[in-house]
Parts: sequence; C-alpha cells; structure tokens
Amino acid sequence: MPAGKRNRIIQAIVAVFAVPVVLYCLAYQPWDLHRGARRAEIGRPMPGDTIISDPTFNATRAITIRAEPADVWPWIVQIGYLRGGFYSHDRLDNNRVPSADEIIPEYQSVAVGDRIPLTASGFVRVVSMAPDTSFCVVYPDSGEPFFTWVWGLYPEENGRTRLVVRLRWHQEQWLHRIMVRYFEIIMMKRHLKGIRDRAEEHRASDQLISPEP
Repeated sequence: MPAGKRNRIIQAIVAVFAVPVVLYCLAYQPWDLHRGARRAEIGRPMPGDTIISDPTFNATRAITIRAEPADVWPWIVQIGYLRGGFYSHDRLDNNRVPSADEIIPEYQSVAVGDRIPLTASGFVRVVSMAPDTSFCVVYPDSGEPFFTWVWGLYPEENGRTRLVVRLRWHQEQWLHRIMVRYFEIIMMKRHLKGIRDRAEEHRASDQLISPEP
C-alpha cells in the first residue's frame, strides 16, 4: 500500500475516534458535571465544601422529587455497601445485591462519626448531618480525606423536594482521575433517579394505605 494512502487511512481512523472524545470533553462532560442543577444550586455552599479546598473533580447535580424531605431522608441515611446499597448499578457497586426498595429500620440511626461501608474494605465517615436537610461523608474514614460526598434536601412548593448531590475529589494521579470520572458518570445518574423513584413510590404507597381522617 502506498505510504500516502496508508497515512490517509490512519488519519481517518484517528478522526473517527478523536471527534467523539473532543465532543465529550467540550460539551457533554461540562454539562454532566451539573446535570439537572440550577445555577443557584451550583453556586450555593454545602456542608463539606471547605474540607477539600482544591478539588480536581467537583460535580453538583440535582433532581426534583415529588415527596417531602422527610420522605427522602431515610433512603439517604441507609446508603452503603450491603446496607441499602447505592440505588445504582448493583452489579458494579453492591456485590450484585439489589439495592433496597424498602426503608430498613436498623440503618436509620446514624450519627456524626459513624463509619459506613463504601466497598468490602473501604469506609466513609459521617462528618455532618442534619435530619431531613443534609448528610455529608468523607473518604477515607480516617486520616487525610480526599473526597467528600454530600446530599442536600431543599423543600419546594406542592410538597416537592430538590435533592442536590455534590462530590468533591482531590486526586493527584491522572489515572485515578480518569477512573473516578468515568466510573462516576456511570453511577450518579442512576443514583439520583434511584432515590427519586423509591421516595416517590413509597410516598404514594403511604398515601394509598393511610386511613381516611
């Protein structure tokens, strides 16, 4: 094959792969980091913001839930590996055990300082919580933290709640940065919807079985 033709084929192959990557980096990724979040929510301070002062990754996402904050809160505090799960891709993050579809009483009593399993061997530590309002954890559970994960519940009209989730991460190694970015993008969209769907379904079920006043 002539060198010129071979070079054109190589350039075409590179272009095929390069265009999606460029579009992802310039368009999709910046949008996904703030998926569903309003401008005010992105700029609003949240618990844990000062723990990681120079994050290499900083994402704020949000979703509207047709339920009161008190209906959403139980699903958040029972999050954890082989606890309530993460309401996401259970094959990847919960050892193939389905995330809970019910509120689990034994996982509702959580306090600042408690350790919650993130994986089979890794734990996060609760550093801040306000029932029905906010829940913040850091990883690792001891020593210098390098990521914070916070859920904020903000009531709106008509009994609705804005669930705002912020993840701030500092990682020096570029390979770890890439792994976090692409694993996180797979998990978080489903995580938010998983909480929303469970809270709404549970709320609707409670309303159906509640006795008439």
